[in-house]
Amino acid sequence: MKEYNNEKIKDVASDILSSQDLPEDKFGSVIMIIMMIAILVNVIRVIQECDKDKDENESVEKYKSTITDLSNRRGWFTKMRLKKIIRKELSKEDYKEYGNALVDAILNKGARITDEEVSVLLEAKNNV
Repeated sequence: MKEYNNEKIKDVASDILSSQDLPEDKFGSVIMIIMMIAILVNVIRVIQECDKDKDENESVEKYKSTITDLSNRRGWFTKMRLKKIIRKELSKEDYKEYGNALVDAILNKGARITDEEVSVLLEAKNNV
């Protein structure tokens, strides 16, 4: 993966983590940013799985539209899938304490994600 994309992905993860009142010592670390990147890549995979019957060459705008729509609606299924992905990455204690805050932070970011950020996430998903 290109260094440029690594920095962009880290920026997206940092933006999500800084948007909630999370303890800096736990969630400001490099390990947490890497975990957040893994969560975001898995979210993109889930969206692609849901759309696998559709055209394989979907555009960035289509994914952005899907992400913003799901983030704005905040349905129970969307939250359940996010929680499942987060649960895989966090310890049981951290999930109980911070899981809901991370779900809200990811959905807040999804509501205001840019085309460039979606493009970087899609590229990261393809390179992992």
